Formats: sequence, structure tokens, C-alpha cells
Amino acid sequence: MLKNPLPKDALLSRENRLLSVLSFLLGINALLFIAPHTASLTLLRFTRDNLSFYAGFAFLGILLIGTLFYYNRPSSWRALLRKLLLATFPAWFFLTYGLMESKNFHYLFQIAQSAYMMLFGFLVVALSLPHPRTPDDSPRSSDSIRGWFRRQGTTAILLVCIGTFIFFSFGLIGLTTFAAVDEPLWYNNRIAKYWKNIAEHDWKGTSISDKPGITLAWATGPGLWFKTPKEYKSIRYEGEIYSANQDSIESFYLAFRLPLLLVITLSLPLFYFFIERLLGRTPALFSYAFLSTSPVLIGISKIINPDALLWIFAPLSILSYLLFLNKRFFRYLILSGVFLGLALLTKYVANIVLVFFIGLIFLEYLYHRPEKEPFSAFFKRSFAELGVLLYAALAVFYILFPAVWIKPMKLLTATIYSQAFEKVTPLLLMFLALILIDHSANRGRITSAATAFLDRFKRPLTIGIASLFLVSLIATLMITWKNMHPYDFSELLASPKTIEGRSDFIGVFLTNFYPLLFGIPPMTLFLLLITPFMLLKRPFSSDSSRRTTLYLIAFMLLYYLGATVNSVAMITRYQIILFPIAALLAGITLARLLRTSKIRLPLLPSSTPFIITACILLVGGFTLSATPFPLSYASSLLPKTYHTNVKDMGSGSYEAAQYLNTLPNAEQLLIWTDKDGVCKFFVGRCKRGRNYQALRQDGLDYIVISSDRKNRTTKMMSSEITLQKPGLIRFDQYYTKPSPDFELDINDRPSQYVRVYRFQE
Repeated sequence: MLKNPLPKDALLSRENRLLSVLSFLLGINALLFIAPHTASLTLLRFTRDNLSFYAGFAFLGILLIGTLFYYNRPSSWRALLRKLLLATFPAWFFLTYGLMESKNFHYLFQIAQSAYMMLFGFLVVALSLPHPRTPDDSPRSSDSIRGWFRRQGTTAILLVCIGTFIFFSFGLIGLTTFAAVDEPLWYNNRIAKYWKNIAEHDWKGTSISDKPGITLAWATGPGLWFKTPKEYKSIRYEGEIYSANQDSIESFYLAFRLPLLLVITLSLPLFYFFIERLLGRTPALFSYAFLSTSPVLIGISKIINPDALLWIFAPLSILSYLLFLNKRFFRYLILSGVFLGLALLTKYVANIVLVFFIGLIFLEYLYHRPEKEPFSAFFKRSFAELGVLLYAALAVFYILFPAVWIKPMKLLTATIYSQAFEKVTPLLLMFLALILIDHSANRGRITSAATAFLDRFKRPLTIGIASLFLVSLIATLMITWKNMHPYDFSELLASPKTIEGRSDFIGVFLTNFYPLLFGIPPMTLFLLLITPFMLLKRPFSSDSSRRTTLYLIAFMLLYYLGATVNSVAMITRYQIILFPIAALLAGITLARLLRTSKIRLPLLPSSTPFIITACILLVGGFTLSATPFPLSYASSLLPKTYHTNVKDMGSGSYEAAQYLNTLPNAEQLLIWTDKDGVCKFFVGRCKRGRNYQALRQDGLDYIVISSDRKNRTTKMMSSEITLQKPGLIRFDQYYTKPSPDFELDINDRPSQYVRVYRFQE
């Protein structure tokens, strides 16, 4: 005979009945709420008084949550969330239908709809993950923040702080004394538009660019508290350019650029954290030293452009994922997804990271699979983990991009179906579909056979990846040192998006290496050349450093191959995410050389890594001191006749304007320039158009030209020469004219200059 005949079952049944009633009432309340605003529900119009329905949602919602907690103490949060979502499903369904039919609902209901979808996805992810208290993912005291800091030691933390300080300090230098080409698109229109539409609850209007550049709007938004872009917007009238509030243009730049620099600087130590957790303290210190003293990374961090943030988010996503593969802590998988979502919110080219993660499934199986685990089981587990990562990325993308709330298809068009992946996406989806079909209908026999075949050629594959990377580096260096023959990299990069037809596949591929190899300091390049040899050691071990090296090299090759297939020449800004990767590879290689050579300082053997790190920071500081225009940095290994940053980003515009401002009666002077940035700082009149008659009538005084705009101006002039345009002023001839009134060689390179000439017929 049972002692307790009713308790549990009766309570459960009572709970279910009560939840069913509350779910039904919530659904009816939602249905009657949307009826007055939905044409197809005319017969259900009960009242237009929204207040009563709001009270209904609040009252029933409180009862629902109270019921859940009353009958489920204590209980798993997963069970509670599952019951909550089931009980609110009818209300969510009707509200979704209403939002699709009408726009007359308060924006909070759109947010609630999105929250439901996010929670549902989160529940699916949570149910797919193993229990958090598994042996591989158990909490340890050493993993606490305090334990981690104690493990690093005071010296290591101090060196990280010094590197961060160097980065920020040199970022501040010249922060307001240049005007980049693409910046006005952001601070004049897009950033202000985003926050204006947020304030007005115009979610559709938050789509400010196809980049989409949302993270940039967040990072630079504080500038709107201090400055109004309309007051500083450049005004164009018949080719004339002037700033409406020129006197304080530098303070305007400070208001928007400083918050961006602060966000980047505060994010920088995350690199050290992830590298240290993945590879250890010494590689992390070396890598961070190379990273924090990179002139190009400091230069790009000053510019209001999505690339300034892309180089932070995309590499951190890769490092988080590699750390997950190594440690199997699911928090790193989620973090990788979060950073990937932020990268996608920054610029659509971040999709290449997702493609790389798919490829890593196969590389991981070849080089680091659990013993005797069949590929079908490995693929199923890895694909599920990748799905969790992708969900986290899309959730971040969805939450921070309100335009997606109105048009969910943007999740596809702004990510995997963006213009950067138009050619790749169909092939990738077809490949994944074939694998899934093979696993569901054929038990993975084909893919298992293919991976077994590749497994026999694992070492040749490693040698192939390392050799392709090394040969590409050496070929790019030799072609440059042999006077750009047979490929003129500078000429090809001058028009990066129209390179198709001007070079063959190999030419485009090698051209993409050029800005990176000569945009990093010589020591970094030397270590990068040694890196492939680290993979050739026999036998190939699966230790973290060698595995990470192989994967990062594979990513760089994938990035360049993707650009080549799309016929895009990668100028410095387009491949900015590879610069931290190069710094990381250099740090890993230096740490391995130190370990294998067993070199130690006689008096301070245990401090050798710290002293080497300090030396890297010191040399990096001297390099930065000698580089007034860091984004245009070119190493001493590049001949003076060439430069790396072939697309003008404002270098020298301030200096040219300052020279003109010192001339007598500068306010009355009229200049023509090929650099918009000069007009920002010049106190007189500035023109960019080619109305030659007006220029003569107004009394043209000076001409300002720059090497980076030479090709563009020359092409425009050649067409007008052909048409025999009357009154032609030969601006193109000034690029070869001797004896300028003012000349500035960017970073002491004669190939990259800004010149000022007095106008003469």
C-alpha cells in the first residue's frame, strides 16, 4: 500500500492544468490585442483600449512566473525555461502574426518577439551541450581571475601594461592632425543616423551601411555627446570645399577618434589572455610585444572606419575557437561566437572566419582527433559545436542590429550571403549538403573514406601548406627586390577592385602578400620566414604551438586565396586582420627558437623571456618614434622607390595645409588639391573640381598634389586631353614638376609624397 498516493503526480498534473489555462488566456489576450490593427481579424475587434490588454499581459505574466517557481523549487533552469517558452508560445505566435501584418505596435513587442526567439535558441543550445560539471569543464581555483593573475607574475603583467601603454600613447600622437578619405561617410552621416534612429525607435533606419559598421557606430557614438557633425560637414559648391566650423576641426576629430582608440586599447589585453591560455606565458608575451608595437595596427586604430575594429574581433574569435579545441571549455566556444558576431557587425568579410572554422573540422580530425573516434561521430559532434558557435554569433548580430528585427533576411544578406561571398557561398553550401547527405543516407562512408585517404598523406599535406606559404613569401620578396618584375605590385594595388584582367592568378595572389610583408617590422618578417620550418620537424606532433601555427598559416592562405578568387587586390586596410596573425606567428616562432636553442642569460636564466619581451617593446618604441605616419609604415627592407599604403588615408594633408596657412593673406588664397583632407585644415578657399574657367576667373594660387592620387588624376586628365576640353589646366604635369614650394615625403619615402606648387600657366 502506498503511503503517499498523490503528491508528486497530482502536483504535476495540477501545475500542467494551471499552466495550460494561463497559456490559453495569454494567447486570447494577444489575439484580441492584435485584432484592431490586423485587417484579417476584423471580426475579433473587441476594443481599441490597449491599456486593458497591457494590464492583461502583466497580470497573466506574473501569475505564470509565480506558478513556475512555486511548483519547481528547486529545479533546473533548463526545465523552467522550457516550460516558460511552451506556455508563452500561443501569445508569441499571435504577436508575431500581428507584427507581420501591421506596424502600429509599440517597439517593445518587437523586442519581446526577438527575446523569445533568442531564448528558444539558447534553450536548444543548452540542451545540446554536455552538463557543465563534466571532468573536462570543471571549475578550478587556478582558472579564477585572481588565480590567473597570480600565475602570470608581476613582471609579465607589468610588460603587458607597458605594451598597452605604448599602443595607446602612440595612438594619441597625431590623432587629430589628418583627414582620412572615407571618414566623412561615417561621422557626417552613418554614425549620427544610427543613433538618431535608435532614439526614434526607427529600427529599419539602423541599417546605415552594407559593411554594416554597427560596432563602429557604438564605439564612436560618445562623440555625439560633444560635437554635432552638421557643424563640421564639408560643403561642396561648384567643386569648392570648405568646412562650416573649421576653427575647431581638431577637437571634432578628437571627440570621435578618441573613444574608438580607447575601445581598441582596452580590448588589446584580451590577445594576451587568449594566447597565454592557449600556448603559455612566453609565446603570449612575445606575441603581445609584436602586436602592441605594430605601426600599421596603431595607424588603423586612429581612423573612423570598420577596419579599425575588425582586426580586434576577427582574430579574437579565431583564438577563442582554437582555445576551445584545445581546452574543451564551452565558454570559449561561446566567446568565439560572440566575437564572430561582433566581427560580422563590423564588416561582412568576417564571414571568412566561419569558412575557416568549417575547414578546421577536417584539419582537427587529421591532426588532433580522439583516438579511434570514427569520422562520422567526430563530424557530428564538431558540426553541433559549430552550430552553437554560429548561433551565438547570429544572436549577437540580431540583438545589436535592430534593422534585422524588422527584416530577418538581413541575417543572411549581411552574413553568409553578403557580396564578399557571392561566388563562394553556393559552393560551400553544396559541399556541406553533400556531407550531410552522406552521413544521413550513407552512414558517412564516402567522407570517412576520404578522410582516411587524407590521413595517409598527413605529412605531405603539412609540407604542402608550409611550402606554399614559404614560397609565396620568398617569391614576393624577390619580385620586389628585382624591381617588380614580372609583377608590379604597386601598380596592381593602385586599383585594388579592378585587378581582374590586369594580371594572372599567381600575380594577384602574390600581390596580396606585398602590403603585409613590408608592412611589418623586419624582425617580425624574419621570424615569419622561419615559421614554416617549424612544421617540417619529423614526426609531426600535435602540441598546441605547432598545431596553432599550422592552422594560422592555413587561415592566411585561405584569406589570400579567397581574395584572389574574387579578383581583389588586398591593400593594407583590406587585410588588416592578418597583421595580428603575423605578430602571433612571430611570437610562437621566437618562443620555440628560445626553447629549442636553450639560450639563457648567464646571470638571469629565468628572466630571459621577460628581457627579450622588454627588448622587443624597446625596439618597437624606437620604430614608432621614427614613423610619424604609422598606417603608411614600410619596413627598411622595402626599397625607397616603393611604399605599402597605396590608398591615401590622409597622411600629409595637415602638414600641407599648415604650410599654406603660414603664407601671407592665406584666408584669401585659392588652392586646387587632389586630397580632400587638405581642405579640412586650410583657412582659405579649396577646390577639387575641374571647372578650369572658374579656377582662372577666381584666381587660382596654389596646387596641392599627392602620390596616392596620381593615377586617379592622370586617368581623368587623359580623357579630357583626348576630348580637347577648352581651357585645360594640366594638373597631371605637376606630378613630375621639379622644385615644389613645399614637399613632404611620407615616412621619408620619396615614392609617397605631398607637394605644393604655385600655380603657373
